[in-house]
Amino acid sequence: MITNRILSCILILCSPAAVAEILLQSQTSWDDGVIYYPQGSAEIIAKKLSLVPGKQAAFHCHPVPTFGYILKGMVQVETEDGKKISLKQGDAVIEMMHTVHRGLAVGGPAEILVFYASAKGMPTTVLANAEAKEKGQCRD
Repeated sequence: MITNRILSCILILCSPAAVAEILLQSQTSWDDGVIYYPQGSAEIIAKKLSLVPGKQAAFHCHPVPTFGYILKGMVQVETEDGKKISLKQGDAVIEMMHTVHRGLAVGGPAEILVFYASAKGMPTTVLANAEAKEKGQCRD
């Protein structure tokens, strides 16, 4: 009886208070693109994006490293030239830098937790248009 109590106490004291699980570790984006940090004072930004089913997001790009985690639903990401990746709840992804793309919720609403490794005053998302391409923020 005393042995069981001692064993129980030891197990409680030795159990970890937290367990870390790597969701994603990479030096490239999902399409094997290069990732690099912007110049300037670091600024980390976190957003929760909600995608409505049947409506595609506008074509856009990210001039900063961007990490996404699918909280809910399924998402398809496609580039202007037709490359696609499908992601489901629990998937993690490093988005492409400067490459024009858009997202679509598939089969229902979707939510994505997004983290941007930005620089103070720098945009995290830029709509893909001629001006953004001229400035080098977006490319095909």
